[in-house]
Amino acid sequence: MSNLSIERLNLLVGNGDLTGAAGVGSQSRATSELKANGLTPTDEQFGKEGASFGDLLKASIEQVNTHQAEADRSMKELVSGRTKNIHETMLTIERADSSLKLAMQVRNKILEAYREIMRMQV
Repeated sequence: MSNLSIERLNLLVGNGDLTGAAGVGSQSRATSELKANGLTPTDEQFGKEGASFGDLLKASIEQVNTHQAEADRSMKELVSGRTKNIHETMLTIERADSSLKLAMQVRNKILEAYREIMRMQV
């Protein structure tokens, strides 16, 4: 992940590079950006064809919740002595932390867009 960062994606979204006519260009641009940074996008990352934005957000929040539950379970197993693999535990915790941070950034962007729309004069 050399050039792919939240700042880079924020810049792309801010410039409107990830929006296309009826969403047609958005997936292909996002896919090419992910492939350029050595990542392999899946259908799960974009949701199914025809899925609404709300469905995509719901799926993302469920995934964050799953990561948090896995991290909690992993910490409990480490503390109780059922596992000695601290590396795997730390990776699970960091995955959960990163997904939560990303979800918070998305939430902040949505709120910022909502506030900007509310400030518009009709």
